[in-house]
Amino acid sequence: MPFAINLLERKRYYPDMTIILIILAVILAIALLSIAIGEFFLRFALSTSYDNSNKLTDDSVSKQYLAEEEENRRFLEEKCSDVYIKSADTMNLHAYLFSSSSHKYLITVHGYKGGATNNGILYRFMANKGYNVLIPDVRGHGKSEGKWLSMGLWESDDLIRWVSYIKGQDENAQIALHGVSMGGATVMMASGRNPSSVVAIIEDCGYSSVYDEFKCQLKDMFHLPAHPILDIVNLWCRIRLKFSFADVVPSSEVAKTHIPMLFIHGDEDMFVPTWMVNTCYEKARCSKELWITNGVAHAMSITKYADEYTSKCLSFIEKHMKA
Repeated sequence: MPFAINLLERKRYYPDMTIILIILAVILAIALLSIAIGEFFLRFALSTSYDNSNKLTDDSVSKQYLAEEEENRRFLEEKCSDVYIKSADTMNLHAYLFSSSSHKYLITVHGYKGGATNNGILYRFMANKGYNVLIPDVRGHGKSEGKWLSMGLWESDDLIRWVSYIKGQDENAQIALHGVSMGGATVMMASGRNPSSVVAIIEDCGYSSVYDEFKCQLKDMFHLPAHPILDIVNLWCRIRLKFSFADVVPSSEVAKTHIPMLFIHGDEDMFVPTWMVNTCYEKARCSKELWITNGVAHAMSITKYADEYTSKCLSFIEKHMKA
């Protein structure tokens, strides 16, 4: 009898191994599913080798836009030289440099999965006005090395290094920063560090935070909720790429800058919703201006309002350049 009682007591305190195995299998399945979800969305959003450009093409892209791209390409090939620097993580970063005899510089940063042929309406205009113009290939684009994006975190560090490169070439340099879309987020992320020699910053349709941007795209593209998907992707991003979405909050960085800023955004932007620029503008404590363009989708202000865009940017920059 004591032996039988002992067996009953063991069953009472030790669950059947089948239950344990089922629980472990469920935990493992959840872990593997989370990793699969995290890896898919990380590659979709942040890998430079994943081509999702067809999903990001705006209907307002026109023949005029494509013609501008070709003209920009000729400008880069015929009138610019190639320059290189090393990133903090020892990658080769490339930019095109148009040189003039002045001490005035524009650095313009292209957007997500874009290229140096973007923003040419502005950089060709500024070159004609006597400015030196630096047009970087964002890491992982063009001739710059890199397999992953960080939506403005690493890119802003690269931008600061380009500023240092110019200062190393010209100690009297006065530099204006300009960026569109992810480029806009990048210049905002750099603004919080108040790089010396930078006298003005223009951001066009950058997002207030990468979490908010991904939340919008998760809903629009995949019809999925932010929770728990983004929590899973964010955790995997921290493990895989060593940064968190909480590290990329441009609206927080503009609150730290004293450099004058011009904010531009289209009122029909569905990719980076227009409310995001209001968040950034309201948090900025520097001298600032806001221009909401009428009837404009994402990143198209520079094309639709080319003359007003270039004159407004030049006027803003000149106002803060020393004579």
